[in-house]
Amino acid sequence: MKITKKFLNDAQEFALDVGYEAGEILLKFQRKRNALEVMDKGTEGIASEADIKSEEYILSRIREEYPDHYILSEEDYNKNPKASYQKAASEEFAWLIDPLDGTNNFVNGIPLYAVSIGLLYKGEPIVGVVYNPTSGECFFASKDQGAYLIDFRINPFKKYHLLTEQNTKEMHECIFSPAPIYETSSRFEKHLSVFRNNIIGARAVRRLGSAALELCYVANGNFDGYWEKNLKPWDVAAAGIVCKEAKVKMTDFDGKDYTPFDLSILAAREPLHGKIFGAIKR
Repeated sequence: MKITKKFLNDAQEFALDVGYEAGEILLKFQRKRNALEVMDKGTEGIASEADIKSEEYILSRIREEYPDHYILSEEDYNKNPKASYQKAASEEFAWLIDPLDGTNNFVNGIPLYAVSIGLLYKGEPIVGVVYNPTSGECFFASKDQGAYLIDFRINPFKKYHLLTEQNTKEMHECIFSPAPIYETSSRFEKHLSVFRNNIIGARAVRRLGSAALELCYVANGNFDGYWEKNLKPWDVAAAGIVCKEAKVKMTDFDGKDYTPFDLSILAAREPLHGKIFGAIKR
């Protein structure tokens, strides 16, 4: 199938509508968060009633509009993770969704979380929507059409084109969003070294608890760089196309062009990306 501009625009508008409505579902649960049922997923973190209801809504809308498309969702993939990844990467069209990116923030009343909806064509992101319903910020992009921001709380009809210029800052001028250190084994020292090499001399460090939002904040110029390991494809599929269309360079920790199925990511505009990459490899 040939991907036309009309197809991209239609899919983008669809994802924007679904993302907004899923965000409204999350806001309803946020108002009664003290009564939320929270499930422990072991190494995969936690999930709440809000995650599940948001996912159910998104899945139903996609299946109705695009019945032939594959869907990979955070709350559903555990049935067969490896097969799910392979199918999402190889299908002609695959939707990668995170109904609530930042569940820990959500259940603790921290207003930094997002709905993330991405569409892949033969493994490549072509449409992405990342929506924070508490702030109203909605980042979106489609292939070769640019990256944009809408504030649904202020003016849902006005969109802002995201930055595309280079980042020529020195490290000491930067605000970074670096990976936290979860390791408890011998790898801890290596991860700590990467963390230390990049934050020493930085102007500030911020961690939001939502990978999708953090990547979009790099695209928007709020953060200068973001790096992380062991993310899931739905964490980055939508935000990845936003970054790409905003001319943010994304690689893995070995310097290869990033895909949603890689295990590490470094996102920053050039030439700053090269400086951060050099520090990571030291």
